[in-house]
Amino acid sequence: MSGKTYVLSDIHGHFQLFKKMLKKINFSENDQLYILGDICDRGPESLDIYFYISHFDNITLLKGNHEYMMQEALKLAIENNDFDFPSCQFNLWEQNGGDTTIKNIRDYLHKKCLSHLDYTIVRNVFLRQIYDYIKSLPLLLQIRVNHKDYVLVHAGVDPEKGLNEQEEETILWIRDYFYLSPCDLNKTYIFGHTPVCFINRNQSYDIWFDDEYHNKIGIDGGLACGQLGQLNCLCLDTMESYVIKKKGNEV
Repeated sequence: MSGKTYVLSDIHGHFQLFKKMLKKINFSENDQLYILGDICDRGPESLDIYFYISHFDNITLLKGNHEYMMQEALKLAIENNDFDFPSCQFNLWEQNGGDTTIKNIRDYLHKKCLSHLDYTIVRNVFLRQIYDYIKSLPLLLQIRVNHKDYVLVHAGVDPEKGLNEQEEETILWIRDYFYLSPCDLNKTYIFGHTPVCFINRNQSYDIWFDDEYHNKIGIDGGLACGQLGQLNCLCLDTMESYVIKKKGNEV
């Protein structure tokens, strides 16, 4: 039995909203879900999302800029045997919402309940596991649904380069230069990273469809934008969109 293909992005630690979305779309083992990065930071339950999706073979996570910041901070933490190693990478991660994920990790490892030696041993094994997972995440995927070619990416691509020539920094951080450019008109690009309230003319958090080149779809519902925002999900088989609002009002 063939299922449906869904995409969403930028959950940012809002595990309860994510679970509500899976229930709303009736996600099953026959379906495929692609998450376009940034499951972590800002929200309260980043680690719970990581544990949850790791049990599903039909959920694919792409790397976002927040995963990358976490990756680089953990790399130095492992190398220096110090989770709080005062690096620029750790500070960048912490200052961009990583403080909530750091707390998740400490709480999970029961820092206050273990001896320093035991905590260090458990911590290092766990941090290596998380680091290896993030390091292995794909940056970009091409899929085909209903005879239509899609490019899935966190932030976007350099419109002047082919897909096999893209640089990691561009894929994780680019904004308007990407979504205001035509890119390859034979493909449809689905991306997160930039909250759609900054792209939509009416400043809404609903999914943005490129009305000029008709080949880009922005789905970041702005869960990182304070008390507002929503989690957006798009079904590529039907092009139906689903919404779970941050304040609990479902659409």
